[in-house]
Amino acid sequence: MDTTVLPSFDSGSDHRLLRAKVRLNHRTFKRDTHRGPPIRSPEYNEAKLQKAMDAYHWKRAENPTEDYEELVKGLTFCARASMENHKPTGERLNAKAKQLLRRRGEIKRDPTATHLEKITINKACRIAMKESLREHRRNKLLTAATQKRSLKRCRRELADYTTMTTCLKDKDGLPKTARTDIERIVTDFYTNLYRSTTVVSRCSSPTEERPLPILTSEVRNAIHSLKKGTAPGPDGITADLLRVGGYTMNKLLADHFNCYLEAGTIPNQWKCSKTVLVLKKGDNEDIGNYRPIALLSIPYKLFTKIMLNRLEATLDAYQPVEQAGFRKGFCCMDHIHTVVQLIERCREYTMPLVLTFIDYKKAFDSVETNAVLDALLQAGVDSAYVNILEQCNVGTVTTIQLFDKKLRIPIEKGVRQGDTISPKLFTSALQYAMSRLNWDEKGLPIDGKMLSNLRFADGIVLISKNTKEMNQLINELNEVGKSIGMEINMKKTQTMANQWSDNGTIQLDGIPLQKVDSFVYLGREINMKNDLTTEIARRRKAAWAAMDTI
Repeated sequence: MDTTVLPSFDSGSDHRLLRAKVRLNHRTFKRDTHRGPPIRSPEYNEAKLQKAMDAYHWKRAENPTEDYEELVKGLTFCARASMENHKPTGERLNAKAKQLLRRRGEIKRDPTATHLEKITINKACRIAMKESLREHRRNKLLTAATQKRSLKRCRRELADYTTMTTCLKDKDGLPKTARTDIERIVTDFYTNLYRSTTVVSRCSSPTEERPLPILTSEVRNAIHSLKKGTAPGPDGITADLLRVGGYTMNKLLADHFNCYLEAGTIPNQWKCSKTVLVLKKGDNEDIGNYRPIALLSIPYKLFTKIMLNRLEATLDAYQPVEQAGFRKGFCCMDHIHTVVQLIERCREYTMPLVLTFIDYKKAFDSVETNAVLDALLQAGVDSAYVNILEQCNVGTVTTIQLFDKKLRIPIEKGVRQGDTISPKLFTSALQYAMSRLNWDEKGLPIDGKMLSNLRFADGIVLISKNTKEMNQLINELNEVGKSIGMEINMKKTQTMANQWSDNGTIQLDGIPLQKVDSFVYLGREINMKNDLTTEIARRRKAAWAAMDTI
């Protein structure tokens, strides 16, 4: 870009005009914004797949990594043999637009065509294509809404181009546009995020018992629980392929899973994942505003789903009634109703009430692996399952591809994102830390017991009758959280008190927390007056905002 100042032009002030000449590389711009054909999940013929699996010579190996490699080769071969042709998609251009495009081609090839004819046909083509694409988009969204499918996914499929990361700010807040600098910023950020910073000693494990073999019925139930259209992991094995395989597929996977379970180790391929960065909200140049979406191997997720089905009752029994996240029979409405009732009863009897809403920084990515394993042992999980889950969470890596190069990020802590058992592992580690707190005499009396906190996964509400006790609660919680690698987010942790409470300041590590009059808790705006006016207005605004994005 060339810039020059025009000093001879009189603007009537001490300002000067600036002239710039921008040279855009159209080929580079087209490459960066090009959107390829949409990736459609292949469909498989069940009869052809069964025939291919029966005819294929399946090889086995003692080493789990080599054994899984042979399994992937066989499944890939059978998938290609049974893949059905894609159904043709609907035309985006109507007959009028196609006719005008053919006419434009004829005029361009006609040497006697005038300049006016070319301009006229070009304008007519642009208008016809615009109207046709708008009508196609409207029909697609209307069909998705009628069939009660995801409008967000439909809108994403209708996108004509893709965006690429063109600028990120480094740790000093300086914007960087070079691809090498952007890749370095991403690598440094996630390497530091996943680096272990807290030493947690492992508890001694009791004598390991041999786990029961995995049944074909367990594999079948786990496959049916997989969501349709789930993106495959690095190995390319899709959930739809496993779902169509029937008994032969269930028996094959059960045999391989039993080998890994007996050996007490998993294939190295299961330790790798692909990560896609999705902007949440806020500044798109801030790497902290991106949510990493990890794509794990589908057979691995199937294996851990079986582990979850076996351990779910044990892990749920380990949780207190205060924890409602990721538990059968519990939902966020339970805690919303509890908080609303607390506020209402304190208003009715003019009782003081202080609430503090805790937010953790990257909670699922920060908890130390040893804390998770110790929590499983304390919950009563058999050592064999603890050891196999240790294999699933230790020594893992992920790759992030922004441009052409794959960035390899080692993961030293946290639970694996996208894994079905990860929420249970996290809540177990949180309970392991909070079980050290002596809060039996703190909080508010409810039916003969003291209620000091409510938890929904990592979202915690501390409950107290005065600010002095609240200071003790939050600082004690902060200490036990740090012992397992978790850190409270000071910017998003807020406190709220009713008119009958004292005016004391609530501090965390000597820093006062922000006081608010209302707080959006689990999707519902809470205030000490239980006034729903602002909540209704907020939801109406959110609904219109959602409609505007369609």
